[in-house]
Amino acid sequence: MAKPQLWQKPNDLSIIRTQLKSMDKTKSQLMPILSFLLGVLLTWLFMSGLMAQGLALLIRIWWPSSSRERELKVDQWLLNTPLQPSSGWRLPGYWRDTSQYRQACSEMAGLLADKACLSSQDEVLDVAFTSHDQLLVWLDYYQVQHLTAIASDEQQMAQALEHCGHFNTLKLVRGGDKSLAERPENSCDKLIGLDCVYHLESRSHFFSHARKALRPGGTLAFTDMVLARPFQDRREQRLVNKLGRISGLLVEDMPVKETYENLLNQHGFEQVEILDITDDVLSGFCFWFGQHYQSLSAFTRSKMWIRLRLQVWFIRWMLHREQLRYLMIIAR
Repeated sequence: MAKPQLWQKPNDLSIIRTQLKSMDKTKSQLMPILSFLLGVLLTWLFMSGLMAQGLALLIRIWWPSSSRERELKVDQWLLNTPLQPSSGWRLPGYWRDTSQYRQACSEMAGLLADKACLSSQDEVLDVAFTSHDQLLVWLDYYQVQHLTAIASDEQQMAQALEHCGHFNTLKLVRGGDKSLAERPENSCDKLIGLDCVYHLESRSHFFSHARKALRPGGTLAFTDMVLARPFQDRREQRLVNKLGRISGLLVEDMPVKETYENLLNQHGFEQVEILDITDDVLSGFCFWFGQHYQSLSAFTRSKMWIRLRLQVWFIRWMLHREQLRYLMIIAR
């Protein structure tokens, strides 16, 4: 009987060495090609901005902000060029009859004021205003009797004082949600919330405090971003909520459009008018942004420009899925 073989024959070892040398040779020939392709890929990612967008995405996932005020401040619409230094609009705008950003924001503020029927006899409360420009619309164009404006941070307060401080009918208050809760009962005729409600802590608290601050027969006029339909399942809900947090839009707090009127009725508002202006606001802004972001990036790169691109991408994605709507709401 033959003895069992305990080691490989020399000729088998030489075959293995030859194969290893062949593999090393092939690897050495492929490395320059792979390095070249990798360099081309990295260059393309860098030049297209996708690398920066990916890094920003990872930052938002690994280092989420715990402060809604900080989120709002970082992700402001920094879209005003040096050609218009006095303009500080931070709205998505109303694009039905214009292609200019500044005009679109003015149209949006004007539409809300018209729907609220602002007049020179009104005492108005503006909650969480985003720029001094909208205060000028209420004060200069509509000439309201008195305006109390709540600023969410010191920078907005300073800018409002600089551009609107000469109006003796203006009172500026620093505070946000807490300041609204502390307003006296029956202290205003009209309460305005222009593109700010979806950044507040709670819509339910906002409606409750607004009802208390308004006089009998007063009007609540605001815009809001809502879900077009309920989530199909938990998986879709988790996906949308996660992408919303990354882009800076808190989708998990958004109500469904169909339930909005009932939500207002629960807080004492009997007459509710809801206008769906999604196409003229979100679709219009995304189209304008796609046409101009290359030129605008030069002015806003130092202000976390990439985060605005993430928000626009998320809005486009949600519109494509028919999941997001933008509403203008008048409640009495």
